[in-house]
Amino acid sequence: MKRFKRPKLNIYLRLVFTLFIIVAPLYTVSLLLNSSGETAVKSEISNSMLAKVHFYLGLLELDISKIAKLGREYIADDDIGKLSVAAQVMPDFEKTRAMLRLQKQLLLLKASSSYIANASIHISMMDRTISANNTVDRIPMEEFEALSVSPNPYNSPFITWRNRMFITYPYPEYALTDRKPAFLVDIEIDRKEIEQVLRQMLENKMGGSLLVDTDLRWSISGSDDRSKDRALTDWVKGKLSAGLSQGVESAEIGNESYFISFEHSPVLGAALVAYLPENSVMAPLDKHRVWFWLLSGISAIIIAFFSYVIYRLIHRPLRTLVRAFRAVEHGDFNQTVRYRFKDEFSYLYFQFNAMVERIRVLIHEVYEERYRAQASEFRQLQSQINPHFLYNSFFTLSRIAKNEDYENVTRFTRYLGEYFQFITRDGAGEVTLETEWNFAKTFVDIQSFRFSSRIEARFGDIPEACKSRTIPRLIIQPIIENVYNHGLANKKSNGLIEVALERQETQLSISVEDNGEDLTDEKLSELQAQLLSKRQPMETTGLVNVHRRIQIRFGEQSGLRLTRSRLGGLKAEIIIPAEERM
Repeated sequence: MKRFKRPKLNIYLRLVFTLFIIVAPLYTVSLLLNSSGETAVKSEISNSMLAKVHFYLGLLELDISKIAKLGREYIADDDIGKLSVAAQVMPDFEKTRAMLRLQKQLLLLKASSSYIANASIHISMMDRTISANNTVDRIPMEEFEALSVSPNPYNSPFITWRNRMFITYPYPEYALTDRKPAFLVDIEIDRKEIEQVLRQMLENKMGGSLLVDTDLRWSISGSDDRSKDRALTDWVKGKLSAGLSQGVESAEIGNESYFISFEHSPVLGAALVAYLPENSVMAPLDKHRVWFWLLSGISAIIIAFFSYVIYRLIHRPLRTLVRAFRAVEHGDFNQTVRYRFKDEFSYLYFQFNAMVERIRVLIHEVYEERYRAQASEFRQLQSQINPHFLYNSFFTLSRIAKNEDYENVTRFTRYLGEYFQFITRDGAGEVTLETEWNFAKTFVDIQSFRFSSRIEARFGDIPEACKSRTIPRLIIQPIIENVYNHGLANKKSNGLIEVALERQETQLSISVEDNGEDLTDEKLSELQAQLLSKRQPMETTGLVNVHRRIQIRFGEQSGLRLTRSRLGGLKAEIIIPAEERM
């Protein structure tokens, strides 16, 4: 029995038939949707705006309530209670420890929410303010008196002072006594963070949002255009006076119609408002109504005509070219395409064939050139390391010789010989980790003749499995030299350098830490920025030199990481793969 064979349709009939099936229902649905589209869009926009206002207001309420709860817990804190009533009889050590514990708690409080700009505790008996931002200082009396007034919890949790917003907890409250508070806990709210949240509410840049206090004491705008804020504030005030707590409606502001959504929050004592211009939302529907019938008449003819033309003139030759490109993408450089007409595709086909031929010629040269350039840069970076301490070594040797300490002269010259033998070695761009580690120890032994009275260096042990790992030469010693020249340069005594190695699952971490006292946060940020910079300077520092050499050798995932050490100074970590990648 013969099987029934489905008739084959050419590409033109398939395309026309497919377009007809797609377009016919679309036109029918579009005709129905056009009549009800404007109403549906307005309804969806209103619901969306109201939902966004409710959502963002709920987030603000949740965060502010959490902040208020955390701040209220400080009233019962033991350290605050002791410092506020017994500071004069407490030992200095105990007072200091109590203040440090409070400052740590304030830092944790500030980190708990992005809406907190600062958190402070003002203790009247000590005339001291403990702050998350400014450590310990004298009480700013003008701010203290302004914030000592307890807010009305049934109206608003905020107190405003000099265009700043606070949540305060005086103890005892002015409402309960005429004396000034024994202590005051204040949490400053970050207005810029709230403003940033308000900017994220609406994706339409022509709209905006506004958080306004019920008593009109303050407002925060999420729009660059502040000209509408006053009119919106008056509009919200009218709605709240009418007893409305939320709603969406169309209103005119400055001779322009807007969709406005608002909701009042008893928790914040404020109302959140979002607005969008009607023209920006409804304009596409108006244009669609005008052009719909015109396009309906001619689109079917145009689609049918172009479906054929596009297939013959573009789709078929383009499909051939795409297939050839895909073959080249997968490594087949023996592709050749042919085209019998003289048009733009003829030029493309010709250039494609020429390109493939040229690629076959150049690919080997490109790889070789790239390798030579990388190797050249590596050698250039390695050559930048010079023995800057040479003259100091000779001065030290001269001093030891004058003292007729021949045993130390022998030791020192042996260390110095080993040092220069290592750094002047040609041809060996890489050494084992054990060799590099021992060279770093030799460098420290040399420096100990100069700095033994004020700097101590400690080296950890190398795991046996890591000793034979090959690494670039001179990557540990420059970091230790940087500690001597910069990290501990002003350390008069008790200087400490710790060098350690830690193996993790896929990487090795070689750390050099010091207890220097001169490293500021700004200097640390500057050093980190130098490592992240992609610019190619004419001269590089020792740390940048090491970082770039490691990345050239092992890739972007490796390199130098700079952080603050647990000892107080700089911690430099060399990160390299634990195993050689094949």
